[in-house]
Amino acid sequence: MTAPALAPESVAAAPTTGLHVLLVEDNPVNRAIAIRLLEKRGYLVTAVENGALAVEITDHERFDIVLMDVQMPVMDGITATKSIRERERDRGGHVPIVAVTAHALDQDRQRCLAAGMDDYLPKPIRTPDLFATITKYCQGPATA
Repeated sequence: MTAPALAPESVAAAPTTGLHVLLVEDNPVNRAIAIRLLEKRGYLVTAVENGALAVEITDHERFDIVLMDVQMPVMDGITATKSIRERERDRGGHVPIVAVTAHALDQDRQRCLAAGMDDYLPKPIRTPDLFATITKYCQGPATA
């Protein structure tokens, strides 16, 4: 059994922000925990279980931020991020993508950033770090 992606910590109540978060996580337990925390904070969460689905959905929906697991079946987070960035170069725009990974070495972080990810959070994620990172990249909800 893998460790939960998010370490249990209390989350202070926050007003609904309306931020639209794409959560890309293959582990159903980690996904459920993350969805619960994000929704409790007032975020609208769309969750998919692999990078291929993330690439597909970002073609049709706009997100304020993407929380991208790195190691997944079908398409990993590095490949998905590169694909999303290529599409952004063609049509414009930029969605912040944050790596969420159990790989915590500096070389792993550098690989994520080199692929086009904006930031990096090692698992298990501390809840305050998660929300601080989201706040760092998101000033308000995405507009159509």
